[in-house]
Amino acid sequence: MARRRTPARRRPRRRKGNADWFPWLVAAIVLVVVAKWFIDLVLANWPLVLGLAVVLVAGLVGMLVVRRRMIDARQREWLRENAHLERVDRMTGVQFESLVEALLQRDGFHKVHRIGGSGDGGVDVIGTAPTGDRFVVQCKRWTKSVGSPEVRNLLGALHAYPDHRGVLVATAHFTAPAKQCAVGTDLILIDREQLAAWLTGSFALALSARATGGSWPLRRPVSPPPESDLGLEDAG
Repeated sequence: MARRRTPARRRPRRRKGNADWFPWLVAAIVLVVVAKWFIDLVLANWPLVLGLAVVLVAGLVGMLVVRRRMIDARQREWLRENAHLERVDRMTGVQFESLVEALLQRDGFHKVHRIGGSGDGGVDVIGTAPTGDRFVVQCKRWTKSVGSPEVRNLLGALHAYPDHRGVLVATAHFTAPAKQCAVGTDLILIDREQLAAWLTGSFALALSARATGGSWPLRRPVSPPPESDLGLEDAG
């Protein structure tokens, strides 16, 4: 005769009660007590707390200023070390773009960003002059001459940057058709010799958008006028 199976015992259901929300209640009470203690502490010692806050903010600002100066100093040193065409000729395309970015910053441009790379639309660096004039720059670290197709490509890229001047800077020279293509446009061409002058700081991009397209708008260091123009006469 088959033995009867003993029915399995059912697990008792967990009763929902105070045990579920009690830990949350304790945590809320502790949080309120700690918050009240902290507020009372601040109110009782507000001059000290205010002083500590001022010291912390001043320290943070000081750290940011020191960090910014260290970055600027390293950039100036790097620029001095690479302000020679023979050093530029050994650069990669990305390094040359970084050099042009540093030159713009040295000349007082702000909002300078390097955006070169795949999908850059023919623009490698953008920046805003102190006067508010905005520039887009394409960098060509080439050994062969730059022709008119590159000039036309940058002119086409300028459509995506309204109210910007275009600058095409190259480590080589521009062909005659390239120069002719830039005449009468809003484009500035900087060839090898002009780049050498830019590196040494003898010249810099003009800070006016009224410069003639296709030319190199330079500003020369101001030289003192001759003594005759100042109304001075030789002694004796």
